[in-house]
Amino acid sequence: MKKGYNKLLQRQIKKYTEEDIPDHMNELMSSISQAYDYYERDQALVERVMDISSKELLSANEELKKINTEMDRFVYSTSHDLRAPLLSILGLLNIIEKENEQYDLKGYLQLLRDSTVKLDRFISDIIDYSRNSRLEVLATELDITELIKESFQHLNYLPGCSSLLKLVNVDAPVKYFGDERRISIVLNNLISNSIKYQKKDIADSFVNIEASVSKDYLVIEIEDNGLGIDTPYLKKIFDMFYRANPDAKGSGLGLYIVQETIEKLNGNINVESTFGEGTRFTVKIPNLLKE
Repeated sequence: MKKGYNKLLQRQIKKYTEEDIPDHMNELMSSISQAYDYYERDQALVERVMDISSKELLSANEELKKINTEMDRFVYSTSHDLRAPLLSILGLLNIIEKENEQYDLKGYLQLLRDSTVKLDRFISDIIDYSRNSRLEVLATELDITELIKESFQHLNYLPGCSSLLKLVNVDAPVKYFGDERRISIVLNNLISNSIKYQKKDIADSFVNIEASVSKDYLVIEIEDNGLGIDTPYLKKIFDMFYRANPDAKGSGLGLYIVQETIEKLNGNINVESTFGEGTRFTVKIPNLLKE
């Protein structure tokens, strides 16, 4: 048999004859051999594509499982956390309607305000979570100092915000381009934690914010001398709806949203904390400045 024929074709021919192919059929057999070559090439390509597609499908399936698990937890916790403040409001309204003594109304109204604020915070967290998951990153030139200032103004309603010592230092020798909405979400959540979890028994509670901008990254460090986080809880604080203790303030979504937001920006976040002494978060986010 003429050398150079496709190996698969050679095996097929040997099933039927051991004789050499006549010379007058060489041209035909060469064409058939070439067709076999094309078939094997295309088959190999299809197998590679199917292998890649299978891996992508497995990856997509794992991601879908993660989303479904988080959605189940989200729906369960959301329904509970939305209803609890509303039921408190309804109960307090019932008391007010039946209360005849005027001097008691102020206390009831403060409780109403607290429940309403809690509900507003939770709804804001849900909106942030939704926007981060579905909106594309939009890069604009940002003034980091101004964003930090706006965060403090936004959080001024929180108890303890006005008395907290606020130290801010921003080093920005180059312009920073990033997603304003997402950077604000990160700042609001991390600063609000410093406000909410400051120590009640000291007069010099502070939050220190150091930010630096380079052509590659924005790095933000937010440090406080608050309650701190015990070591066993540090790995869990970014989980959805995680609270280190039942009395913890907030929805349990804040740090989860922070991590998801930073991942959307291709950044990273680290935390260091000593229980009873304070916490420091370090955020690193790429500068989307185009040369």
